[in-house]
Amino acid sequence: MPCISLPRRKTSISALLLVILASHCCSLSAQQLAILQKIPPEMLRYTGGAWPDENGMVGYNRGGFRSPELQRGAMQLMLRSIAAGDRKGVEAGWRAIDATFAHQTELGHFARDGGPAGGPSAVAFWLCELDQAVLVLRESRFAAEYKDRLDRLIPKIRKAARWLAQDKYRERLKREDAETPNRLLFDGLACGLSGLLTDDAELQKFGREFVDLAMKHYRASDGVFLEKGGHDSSYQAVAALKLQVWITYFPEAKLKSAAEKAVRWERGRIRPGGEVDVSENTRTGLHQEKWQGNYKDVNLSEVTFCLLYDYALTGNRDSLEAAKRIIAHRKK
Repeated sequence: MPCISLPRRKTSISALLLVILASHCCSLSAQQLAILQKIPPEMLRYTGGAWPDENGMVGYNRGGFRSPELQRGAMQLMLRSIAAGDRKGVEAGWRAIDATFAHQTELGHFARDGGPAGGPSAVAFWLCELDQAVLVLRESRFAAEYKDRLDRLIPKIRKAARWLAQDKYRERLKREDAETPNRLLFDGLACGLSGLLTDDAELQKFGREFVDLAMKHYRASDGVFLEKGGHDSSYQAVAALKLQVWITYFPEAKLKSAAEKAVRWERGRIRPGGEVDVSENTRTGLHQEKWQGNYKDVNLSEVTFCLLYDYALTGNRDSLEAAKRIIAHRKK
């Protein structure tokens, strides 16, 4: 159904503007909240998220703020809490938002300019998850309750996104994330969704540039996102999930088909007993890379979320069944 119907008369400039605005409004109508609410509620708890402490800090930030990216688990919690109607989780997420932006500088970043954990990548990871939580919050029954806080937050998001969008930082991200399409998709969502929230078309354009770079690593023959030259059953799920979120807000048939094929490959890595096959992975599960001193393993929460998001987005019950197998294995 079209968003707006105009009489067949001479088209004025003001009428054209109405069409443009209506089209923009409709582009936001494919909303993430409705997708999340199609996921069985009892399965949402297996899709990730982290409770912040009383100071609003998560994980390695506890005991002293180190980086905004380490706060993103609280945004995952907030996203799922909004979908479940859990006010306690929503408020906990907002506590993490306040705690993180307490460290925002006048320039827009978070006090660790250029540092290994506080540079543009850390800001991109934070904005990617924050923006989703904020967009979904604005759709939800909590929107009126949080309106004043949202109004005060949006300029801070714009400041962070505009810091990130400087030429030197965009080029740095393209260089540092050149072999990791999942990270390029984080970068794309950070810019693109910030552009939606702040009505900034240029930010949306920058976001699409990162998505296009990520798709250069997509192997159309089997749907694999090549991470450092090969497949990886953990980062494949991350890339597929982020692409699904992108097409939720920026629908496009070609990208939709690519996302479905990427998820199909991931489903093929889920064994009948619910284990995720890590054979020949390039980055996880075989002691290839470390993070915070520990070898990277498959992120089961993100694999589960990727599959459940596909089920909610496309209705594919094979993805639902694969997610059920993972959850059953995790319960053992």
